[in-house]
Amino acid sequence: VVLAYGLAQHWLYVNWTSSLPYRLVWIEYGAQPGLGDLMVYRFEGRPFHNEDLSGIRFLKRVAGVAGDRITLSDREVAVSGRLIGQAKQLTRTGEALDLIAAGTIPPGAYFAQSDSVDSFDSRYAQSGLVRTDQVIGVAHVIF
Repeated sequence: VVLAYGLAQHWLYVNWTSSLPYRLVWIEYGAQPGLGDLMVYRFEGRPFHNEDLSGIRFLKRVAGVAGDRITLSDREVAVSGRLIGQAKQLTRTGEALDLIAAGTIPPGAYFAQSDSVDSFDSRYAQSGLVRTDQVIGVAHVIF
């Protein structure tokens, strides 16, 4: 019975993108992540031209938590002095990418980051910060 309960509380997630180097993770369903943790969440950012990504699950690393400060220099984004990366001006299909606003991450929000320069993450206003109610759980790498 304990094994069945444990399995029911965890989900698997397959990552087919190059945003992070991990292909399979298990999700600790309902757990809230901390700085540096991987998380899976439901995307609720702004859609592009004909592409509504609402509800799609994203796998990203938590690069900022409540109280951390987002700073911008040209299109370079940092969180509490940690360089996140250079933000691109356009998507691969040529749509404009707006920078996230500088400021302090509010309570109940996370700054999501990926490793790839092409990743769509919290560097961009269209993606934005991730609210705690969007988080499905903490992800743990299998491979």
